Amino acid sequence: MTQRRTDGTARRGRIGHRALIAVLILGFLPPMLGLAAPSAPVGAQERSSSEVERDLEQTEEQRRGLASELGTVRGELSRAEEDLAAVGARLEYARSRLTAAEGQVALAEMALVDAEEERDAAERAHDRATVLLAEAEEELAEQEFLLSSHLVHTFKFGSSGAQAGAMALEILRRAEDPNSFAVGMKQLETVVDVQDATVKLVFELRTAREQRARDAAIARGEALQAEAVAVATLRTVEQLREEAASLAEEVAEAEQQQRTMVAALRTSASETASMLARVQTRQASLQTELSRARAAEEAARREAERRAAEEAAAKAAAEEAARAAANSGNSSSASSASSGSSAPRGGRLSTPGAGGGPGVPGIVCPVQGAVAGRDFSNDWGYPRSGGRFHQGNDIFAATGTPVVAVADGTVTRWNPPSAPTSLGGITVTYRIGDGSEWYNAHLDTVAEGIEPGVSVARGQTIGTVGNTGNARTTPPHLHLGRRHGGTWVNPWPTVSPVCR
Repeated sequence: MTQRRTDGTARRGRIGHRALIAVLILGFLPPMLGLAAPSAPVGAQERSSSEVERDLEQTEEQRRGLASELGTVRGELSRAEEDLAAVGARLEYARSRLTAAEGQVALAEMALVDAEEERDAAERAHDRATVLLAEAEEELAEQEFLLSSHLVHTFKFGSSGAQAGAMALEILRRAEDPNSFAVGMKQLETVVDVQDATVKLVFELRTAREQRARDAAIARGEALQAEAVAVATLRTVEQLREEAASLAEEVAEAEQQQRTMVAALRTSASETASMLARVQTRQASLQTELSRARAAEEAARREAERRAAEEAAAKAAAEEAARAAANSGNSSSASSASSGSSAPRGGRLSTPGAGGGPGVPGIVCPVQGAVAGRDFSNDWGYPRSGGRFHQGNDIFAATGTPVVAVADGTVTRWNPPSAPTSLGGITVTYRIGDGSEWYNAHLDTVAEGIEPGVSVARGQTIGTVGNTGNARTTPPHLHLGRRHGGTWVNPWPTVSPVCR
């Protein structure tokens, strides 16, 4: 838990750092937008090439800064998106753990309901035993009274044996014939038997009373103990559910923060890219303006040279005319001199170019995509409905998820969809090379061709996850049992290392 919180703190620190970068970038963009002024409108005074070049240099600085900033933002965005994907995976893991924990809670609640029903039944049995015990005590008191009366009579008039002898002599004395004597003796025998039966009944009633009391107390104690175990188990799995829910909530919050950060970075990247495009457009506009300015300057220079040449030619012609008037003989040389002096001078300006530029070796996880600790836990021995204890592991997954053979083996038993059991529902059992049998219960379907006697290969699909049998009210899951040497053993140490 401490490590998880430390990781969360570090992650939030990275998010905060990236958020600061995004804020700084977004705050930096508007001033830069102001620096990239639009081109002069049509009809405005034309600027000189040097002015345009200075503007172009400033714009190039802006472009380099924005390009660098865009690279930084895109790098941060890429890392943030990777973190978002990782947080999404952690959220899926946490939600799967929560689903598995909720499944365990549902099973524990079913077991608790059964335990409470057994407790109520034991309480009712105890109450009935109490009533029967009271009745038995009344009957015992009555028989003890009769027996005590007989004992008092015997004490006063002698032992029952002596009484019987005296009564026999009295019957003989009073008998009128042998038949009447026999009848009298029979009655005497009945009286003696009744006395013996009374003594025996008293002892039997005492024994029955004590046994009923013991049985009722034992049943009540066992029911209360079963209820206590079920309550303790429910508390344990509810704690697991609370921890899973807390983890899911924490990861969901981290994911939301990460999504917010990614959105901010995407906005920053988009605005930076837009600004860079505007600056590049501005650069192209300035290049066009610079070309126009240079062309205009070149045209003006040539026009000035032309006018200067014309003025020089006119001046030379005037001088030549004056000299001709003064000295008509030198007209030829003056004309040559005038012709030579009228030749234009100068050349074109060069324009700079634009720069470019484990347990059973070799087994596989029985449920595709299942992760130990996320989709199932070591729930071996947890109480279940009907007073049972869990003899396996419940691996939670969506209905229809493939269930595969953990190793090469042979199918030994099955309960197809046409003949499911009330407990395991649709089941498939197979035996692998080490002699252990693997029991797969609550399946939704059985793969085609799977039946007793058929060989299966490691990783071969034998069915799909469901919630048949007594799991109809729980989330879909595979009940995985392992029996070795005729005894159920915990599959967790064997399958948990390969379900990662």
